[in-house]
Amino acid sequence: MKRNSRLSLTDKTTAALEDLGLTKTEIKAYLALLEKGTMAASEVSRVGRIPYSKVYDSLEALRKKGWVEAQRSRPILYTARPPDSALEELRSRQESDRREKEQLILRDLKGIYEQRGQQERPEVWILRGNNEILARVKNTVLNSKRELMIALPTILAPFTKQISTLLAAMKEKGVKNLILTSSDAPKESLDDLMEVAELRIRGTMFGGGVVADAKEVVLLLGGGESANSSLAIWADHPGLASFARDYFQFLWSSQETVKAKVKG
Repeated sequence: MKRNSRLSLTDKTTAALEDLGLTKTEIKAYLALLEKGTMAASEVSRVGRIPYSKVYDSLEALRKKGWVEAQRSRPILYTARPPDSALEELRSRQESDRREKEQLILRDLKGIYEQRGQQERPEVWILRGNNEILARVKNTVLNSKRELMIALPTILAPFTKQISTLLAAMKEKGVKNLILTSSDAPKESLDDLMEVAELRIRGTMFGGGVVADAKEVVLLLGGGESANSSLAIWADHPGLASFARDYFQFLWSSQETVKAKVKG
């Protein structure tokens, strides 16, 4: 492999140092200090074969970047910091600089987005396929702070375990869980749901959905025979979510709805 200096630094390593922000002259100065130890600028110029007119600027740049230390003396003496320490400080500085830039970008771009985003963002989304629908249902459940109303048709019985696990977590947070399902739901599903929610049963269920705090709603529309053909609507429109809650409450209090019996 080709070597680009008498100090046995490979071209690949030189390129890596340049990618980290060091110039070729700064690399030469650092290598001279690393090899010979503490030196004045004139000695660094001679050992590193750096023009004297450039050596002070290079050493000062290395000091600011954390690669060398400078002693307050006459003449000023420079010492190379250990490579691992120099790289660690460089990483720390870059991360700090990146965070500051991210905060600046986020502040300005978020301001622009918020000014127009709310006006243009759709208030109703069409969801397609079981995976997308279940992901949105999960998010809606987790967004709830006070009350969850879930109309659970028999077709969703295979997902009872997943839903029960989510509702158990929400119950621990103080969320009131209400579930409405049909009488033909599997008994084991009913038993699981009764552990985490107040459960009521109807003779028949048309569709289903989730209403969270009367602010967010997922309405199941059914679909074709395959999992990818299922359709649902998600919305955080206050009017639609409030209407869904009122309809759920109507079904919940209907004479055709009965409270599920405790197992055993």
